Amino acid sequence: MDFAFLLKKTLSVYVNPVTITLELLFLGFVLIAFSRKRPKKQRGERWTRFVHFSGGLGLFLIATGMLFLFLISIDPVAGGLMRYLEQQHPPLEEKNGEVVVDLEPEFIVVLASGDRVAEGRPELSLLTHASYLRITSATRIWKQFPEATIVLTGNATETAAMKLIATRFEVPAARIIEENESRDTKDHPVFVKKIIGDAPFLLVTSGTQMPRAFRLFAAQGLKPTPAAVDIWAYPEWGNPNPYQPSLLIPRASNLYASSVAMHELMGMAWAELRGQASETAPVGKNALVEKEETVELSF
Repeated sequence: MDFAFLLKKTLSVYVNPVTITLELLFLGFVLIAFSRKRPKKQRGERWTRFVHFSGGLGLFLIATGMLFLFLISIDPVAGGLMRYLEQQHPPLEEKNGEVVVDLEPEFIVVLASGDRVAEGRPELSLLTHASYLRITSATRIWKQFPEATIVLTGNATETAAMKLIATRFEVPAARIIEENESRDTKDHPVFVKKIIGDAPFLLVTSGTQMPRAFRLFAAQGLKPTPAAVDIWAYPEWGNPNPYQPSLLIPRASNLYASSVAMHELMGMAWAELRGQASETAPVGKNALVEKEETVELSF
C-alpha cells in the first residue's frame, strides 16, 4: 500500500473546515470538563494551576472554533479563497457562444469529480455537481471542435456516467476515451499522457482545481490549455439569493466553498512537498499563448 497516498487521504479527512471546528469544540469541552472534576485527594499548587489553565484553554478553543466556523461561512472569506484559486487560470474568453483558443485542440481532457450512481436514479443525477458541470461544459466545447476526442479520466463509475451524459448531448461514443487507472488528481496526467502524447489539448476541470491540475500536468511535460469551468467567484463573488442579505451572514454554501478551497490549497502544498507539481508552470495565461510569446521574443 502507498503510505504517502494513505497519509494524504487521512489528512484530508481530519484537516478540513468542518472537522477542524468540531475538533476544536470537542477538545475545548473535554478540557473544561477536566478542569471541573474534583479529585478525591488534595493536590498540590502546581496541579491546581494546571487545572485552571486547562479550563481557560478549553474556553479559548471553543471560542476559536466558533469564530473559525463563522469566518469560513461568510462571503468575504469563502469568496476570497475561491477567487484566489480561480483567478490563477481564468475561464477561456468567449465570443458569440464559442471559446477563443489559439490552436485547435486534438483532445479535450476532462477530470472526474465523483458520482452518485445508484440503480433507478435519473441519468442527470448520476454525477456530482462538479462532474456534471465539467462534462456538460466539455460537451459544449466539443461541438465547436467536433474532430477532437474527449478523454474522461477517473474511476470506472465516474467516467461511465460522464460518457453517458456526453452521448445524451450528441457526442458520438467513438469520440470518447475513458481512462480508469487514476486514483487521484496526481495520477490523471500520468495516464492521460499515454493516450494523448504531445498533442494539443484543452484541460477541463473546476476553476478551483485548475491551479493544482495544471501544475501536475505541466510536471509531466504536457502543455495544457486550461479551460476552467464551474466558476464560483471569478471575476467577483455573486449573491446566489438577491432577496436576502449575504455579506456577513453565515451560509452553508459558503462553508462548502471554503471546504473546497482549503482542500485544493492543501493539495497544492502536498504536491509541492512531494515534488509532483511543476514550479515553472505559467499562472493565469493560456499555455499555448505563453509558448508563442516565448518564440517571438527569441527572434
